[in-house]
Amino acid sequence: MELFIVRHAKAAERDPEKWPDDADRPLTRQGAREFEQVARRLRAWKPGVDLVLASGAVRAWETAEILRARARWPKPVRTKDLEPDRADAAARIVELVAGQPQDACIAIVGHEPALSAAVAALVGPGGTARIELRKGAVAWLRGAPGAMCLAGLLVPAMVAED
Repeated sequence: MELFIVRHAKAAERDPEKWPDDADRPLTRQGAREFEQVARRLRAWKPGVDLVLASGAVRAWETAEILRARARWPKPVRTKDLEPDRADAAARIVELVAGQPQDACIAIVGHEPALSAAVAALVGPGGTARIELRKGAVAWLRGAPGAMCLAGLLVPAMVAED
């Protein structure tokens, strides 16, 4: 299996007045521009994936749509398992990945801290690795869930254009 775990790009600051529901908070223009560069690099790394799963929160959904437009990956599919602030989010992500075919290539777009905890659990037993995915970062994993190898890591600063 190949798995791309993507943290949503930079989003607007929390503001209960503008966005009473934090799930409605969008990407910033800068965040979108930076992630467009990441998505173009991902197209070079992996021109196609089988499935893109995303949180329905606006910032994650917009990030997934940039992957569709710039990396030319499939239209994203919303899943509640990737919603922010779920206490069991990391475990649900691991279950979601484990339920995919072993020859699949999938991408998951979501939120911290669940994504980093899921990467740790997917890479090794017990999930004791310390990992922090920055906004717009992509972790590329290969192998079987629980024994995956970190094949690559991409952050927006690595592909920033001057």
